[in-house]
Amino acid sequence: MSELVGMKVKFTVIKNEDAENYLDDRDKRELSRILWKIQEMRHMNGKPALNTYLVVNTDETYAADIVRIMQANNHWGPVNDPNQAELKFDGDMLILPETEEAIK
Repeated sequence: MSELVGMKVKFTVIKNEDAENYLDDRDKRELSRILWKIQEMRHMNGKPALNTYLVVNTDETYAADIVRIMQANNHWGPVNDPNQAELKFDGDMLILPETEEAIK
């Protein structure tokens, strides 16, 4: 989806079914602890502990329509941020660039 080129990666989404299927009990407890910590720190900083989001998979036929709606509301556009990885796709796979940090 060409609209994704240069976009800031702002959210991390984990499908609940994937967490259930691919994480063992220890991993699930650790994920739960991390999510709890984020909630607590958001609360301590005066933010709502939980936010609710709509998630659209980029391979959906209507994804481009969603992008146009977001663009019309100034919630979409390329960002030049050196701390963000640029999205690259090979078919339906997301390819993250290798960095010196990742190689170590």
